[in-house]
Parts: sequence; C-alpha cells; structure tokens
Amino acid sequence: MLLDAFYALLDIWVLVAAVTGVIVGIIIGAIPGLGPTMAIALLIPVTFSMPPIPALILLLGVYQGAIFGGSISAILLGVPGTPSSAATVIDGYPMARQGRAGEALRVALYASVFGNLFSCVVLILLAQPLAAFALDFGPAQMAALMFFALSIIVLFGGGSRLDSAIMVLLGITAGIVGLDPIEGLPRFTFGSFSAEDGLQLIPVLIGLFAMSEVLQQVFDRRRGQHTQADPVGVDGGKVGFLAMWRMRGTLLLSSLIGTFVGILPGIGSTVPAFVSYNLARSRSPRREAFGKGQVEGVAAPEAANNAVTGGALVPMLALGIPGDAVTAVILGAFMLQGLTPGPFLFRDHGVEIYAIFQALILLAIPCIIFGLAMFRGAVHVIRIQPRHLYPLIAILALFGAYSVNNNLFDVGVMLAAGVVGFALRRAGFPLPPLLIGLILGQPLEQSLRQALLTGGGSLDIFIHSPIVLSLLGLTLLGALGAAYQHYRHARGSARP
Repeated sequence: MLLDAFYALLDIWVLVAAVTGVIVGIIIGAIPGLGPTMAIALLIPVTFSMPPIPALILLLGVYQGAIFGGSISAILLGVPGTPSSAATVIDGYPMARQGRAGEALRVALYASVFGNLFSCVVLILLAQPLAAFALDFGPAQMAALMFFALSIIVLFGGGSRLDSAIMVLLGITAGIVGLDPIEGLPRFTFGSFSAEDGLQLIPVLIGLFAMSEVLQQVFDRRRGQHTQADPVGVDGGKVGFLAMWRMRGTLLLSSLIGTFVGILPGIGSTVPAFVSYNLARSRSPRREAFGKGQVEGVAAPEAANNAVTGGALVPMLALGIPGDAVTAVILGAFMLQGLTPGPFLFRDHGVEIYAIFQALILLAIPCIIFGLAMFRGAVHVIRIQPRHLYPLIAILALFGAYSVNNNLFDVGVMLAAGVVGFALRRAGFPLPPLLIGLILGQPLEQSLRQALLTGGGSLDIFIHSPIVLSLLGLTLLGALGAAYQHYRHARGSARP
C-alpha cells in the first residue's frame, strides 16, 4: 500500500497542487486579516473537478503554508498574519527592528518545517491504529465519543465557556435541519424542498469564514479602524544547522506540545504557541532577554503552531472529529471527494490516505524553497491591503456556494450564514465551536438514537460499556478540571 501510495504521487498535477498550495498559503497567511480557514473554504469549489489526491494536497499545502506565512507579517510588521502567530510577535518584531529580520524569518521557517514534520510522523503512527480501534465502536460508543469531543471544545476551547456552549448548541441545531436520519421525516424545513437535504456544509462554512469577514471589513472601514505600520526591511541574515541544533530541546518540546494539544478537539494553535513560548522562556538561562529579540522566542511558538497541523488531523481522519476550524473545513473537502473521515477511511481508501501522508512530509521541500525565495518579496506582499482583496473574495464566495449543487438555495444559505457569522463576531461569540457543532450534530443524534433503539429505549447500553464509561469519566474529569481552574482564577482575582 505504501508503494502504491508513492506511485500515486508521481504525477505532475500532484507536484503542481503541492507547489501552488504552499505558495498560496504563504501569501494568504502573510496578509493580516486573511487566514487558512477562509482560503481553504474558497478553494474547495475549485477542487470539485480534481482527483482526490491532488485536490487534498492543494488544500493541505495551503494549510501548512498559511500557518508559517502568518509569521512573516508578525516579524516584519508586528501584526500576526494568523492568530496562531501572535506569540511570534513578542520576539520576532524586536529582532526585525534590530536589523535581524532575515535571521528571524529563517528561524521561523526552519522551526515551522520541524514542527510540521514531527506532527506528520505522529499522525502516521497514531491515525491508523486509532481508526482500527474505533472499528469496534458501536452507536453508544460513537455517541459518547462525540459528546466528549464537544465537551472538550466547550471546556478548553478558550474564551467564555458559556459562549462556546451556546455556539455548539446553535451548530447542532443547524445540523438537524433536513430529513430525520431515522424516520426520514422533514424537520425545520418550513416547506422548502431544497432544505430537506439539510444545510450543506460548504455554503455554511464559506458564509461563516469568508462572507462574514467581508462584512466585518466593510463595517470596520466605515468606522475608520484600518491603520497599518510600514513593514521592516529584510536583511540577508543566515541561520545555519548548528544554530538550530542548539535549540533542539526547545523545538522538540514545542512540537510535542503543539501536536498533542492539536489532537484535542477545538483548542486550536494559538494556545500551544503561547504555552511553548512561556516554557522556552522558563527553561532559558537568558529569560530576561525574551521579549527583546531572543531567537528561541521565535522558534518555540512557530514549532508549536505548525505542529498543530498534523495533530489536528489525527482525530479528523481516524474518528471524523475535526481538531479545529481549519480541519473542520478540510473534513468537508474530504467528504466532497468521497473520502468520509472515520474508522472506515483507512480500510476503504488506504492508498489515497497514505499518499496524502507521504505528501505532507514532502511538502517540507517546497515550503523551504519558496519560503526562502519569498523573503525578499515579503515586504511587498504584506503591503497588500485586505480591503483590495475582499471584492474578489465576495465574488468567489458566491460562485463557490452556487457550484456545490448548482442551486441558488445554497447561495442563500451562504449569505445567511455570512450575516449570522458577522453578527456573532460583532457580539464576541467564537465561530469554530458553531462549525464543529454543525458537523457533529447529526452524527451525534443518529448514534444516540440508534443506541437507544438497539437497547430498547433503555440506558443500560451506555452503562454496560467500558468504553462509554471511560469517555464519560474523562468528560467528568474535564469538567472538574475546568471548574477548579475557574475557582483558582476567581480566587486570584479576589485577592487585593
């Protein structure tokens, strides 16, 4: 299977897709205000006519490239291109102001590639055994697993837990629109025949993450909230193997943190980036230099936030549970290509999946080549104002939503999702829990009802399963841990 997967990569279109994805990702990530979620959502309709392997490699190349690309504007401009690059600003921008922008960019690139490669190895080692273990799951076990995933998103996803819970419930509510999965009766369709197929994932995510951003841009522009500093020039700083070798402990620990935090649903890449930065500072004998241009302050968050990419793919591929908003979008791309993530993915599409695994490792080559080549032009890339791109993004969103089923109903869904997403963002609600709730809502309901039907309406089917009890126990431990964390925070705030 591994050999067949390698042969599948020996296609010129796979190479074109990989190179295009990495370049587009770096450019999108480097422009503040854009990001991988929006880019992948808009590119999914482009992949409709492509074979599965090049289509998915294109999107994963954008994913990897954009996470690194966010560090370019973080270092040169002091503004993170993606939220996960916020920790890189702390030491990256001071390095650039000291005339060491080239050194900072190279460290960020090499650390990003290291984190990607580390997480890809973990992905290859964990995903298939986890999927094989999940083959023994019945409806009760799958229901408990999805309930555990949603609870982790609410408890540890960052921000207000009440806001996250509301968004998850809103996503689940949107996910049950359409035909009842058990009885086949229409629900919440309001007499619309088109709504019986449910709210299609692609139009919803294009609306939530692309059209809502366009509306946000228009709103902010009307309020005059667009100010941007001039970027720092790039010098010709060099970073050798020995310099990176001295940071091997920082790179390894940061990659471990990023990978295994990425496996947990809903936490994302911003949290491990700051955790890794703080750990690197606490371990350093020169901790007072952090925040003033310390090179390890760039390497640690970049290794961590890029390691999240492979970690987040583990639950998505093996269990069908997305690790963050980007993998939720990529999950939709897999489904459109006929590759349904979950326990049967490796059994039914092993060649395609192992080809994608090998491609994730090989993507390091174009990432290094084009990352180094684009440093000189990076100053011009980050000068691009996002407002100049949003008219094109709005047009692509309209065409992308229509192209899913050649249906104007999907365009209406996309526009409605854009308005709802804009309103929720203005109110301070997080959108990723809503999207993940939308994806997991119907499978959770179906598994729960199938389990109850199998057990004759009794809850004994849950009580007598060690896997279900273990997952519910982990959910309870998570809730207790979150409650203790809240108690400590409240107690600390109450002190004078």
